[in-house]
Amino acid sequence: MRVRTFLLFVLLLAGLLLLASVLDSNREVLEQPILLWGDMSLPVGIALVACLGLGIITTFVIGLSREAGLLIERGRLRREGRKYEEVEEEYSRGLVAVVEGREEEALGHFRAVLERDSRHFNTLIKIGDILRAQGRIPEGIEFHRKAHHLKEDNTRPLYALVDDHEAQGDIDRARVVLGRILGIQKNSVAAWRKLRSLHMTENNWEQALEAHRRVEKLAPDPNRESRDQRVGRGIRFEIASERLEAGKPREAVGLLRRLLKDNDQFIPAHVTLGEALLSQGSEAEAVDVWFLGFETTGSPIFLTVLEEHYLQSEQPLQAIEALKRCIAHARKDTLARFYLGKLYFRLEMLDDALSALGSLGELASYAPTLHYLLGRIHERRGQFREAVQDYRKVIKEMDLVQLEYGCRQCDESLMAWTSRCPECGEWNSVEVNYREEIPLEELGLAPAPIYTTRD
Repeated sequence: MRVRTFLLFVLLLAGLLLLASVLDSNREVLEQPILLWGDMSLPVGIALVACLGLGIITTFVIGLSREAGLLIERGRLRREGRKYEEVEEEYSRGLVAVVEGREEEALGHFRAVLERDSRHFNTLIKIGDILRAQGRIPEGIEFHRKAHHLKEDNTRPLYALVDDHEAQGDIDRARVVLGRILGIQKNSVAAWRKLRSLHMTENNWEQALEAHRRVEKLAPDPNRESRDQRVGRGIRFEIASERLEAGKPREAVGLLRRLLKDNDQFIPAHVTLGEALLSQGSEAEAVDVWFLGFETTGSPIFLTVLEEHYLQSEQPLQAIEALKRCIAHARKDTLARFYLGKLYFRLEMLDDALSALGSLGELASYAPTLHYLLGRIHERRGQFREAVQDYRKVIKEMDLVQLEYGCRQCDESLMAWTSRCPECGEWNSVEVNYREEIPLEELGLAPAPIYTTRD
């Protein structure tokens, strides 16, 4: 016998002895009758025992009912747990099918989930996403709306609805849904970025700038080359361009100067600032802006802008001087010298063109345009042997004697035949590309079936 059991037995025996002693000392009191109703009476001792027994029975019944309720609840929870595990397992199968590109199979798994639990939030969203990807946008919208009704404060189905309406081309409704997202999370950077993107899609640059400013306020980024910073510059540039097109060059100039002060490597701003100044009659200032743009960025687009500006105003000598000035200030003058030689060729100054371009032959290892121009110059001067040599270099560098192939499925151009298109992955789709409006049958090529990996 254990010590604890022995002690409990001793305490129980002591308690019984104490109770017997108390009852013996109060025997007379316990034998006194208690009047119930009428002539009925009951001794005090029996009444006490009856009350004690009734209390024990009541406690037992209450405890039994409570345990029965707990047992039923545990059974219900076990059943719900099994159902949850089955549902999640089916949902996981659907996710795997989505990742592996088996969309129809994934839909089957997800619909099976909804048969067991019609309020499965994630499944409703996934089905809508798949239907949108399949082009069944109205059906996808219905599933995303059901998910939204289940959790109205959750923004996931609302973002999905934005994508649905955008894919459907209904930008206005997409913006309305974004407004509801911002009503729930007014500081959502993702929502403001999406709203900015929608405004940009419709060329609403003023509204896009308002949304961009909210993005800058909520997610400041000092990195000038971050995506948000680059998008902001693009939006401000488009606003300046709109001002210029609307006949407000003064406003455009102010906006473009501020833009270049922020980032002087933004080439479109340099070009458009010169155009805005030119529209105000400030030709000299416009030319200086283009020169500064070339010196700052080194972009050859300014060589073209300067050349076309002077040729359009019938000032060929100024065009030559402008390109010479660019050569003098260029860190690497190869491109500028090429543009000058090309300008000489346009002006029929063949000796000067040959002098400018001939010195570039050793600097340009792959320059079919350069050798083409040299060939034209030699041809016009009657130097046919030299012209032939340059034309041969063009043919060699551009692989003009090599056949080109193309994919009949995706129109990808290839330099060699292959059994499978590397772009779209289709078999038996690569043929010789003659670039002629002649049917394959007339060329002696019979169209063959295309074999695909798609369902």
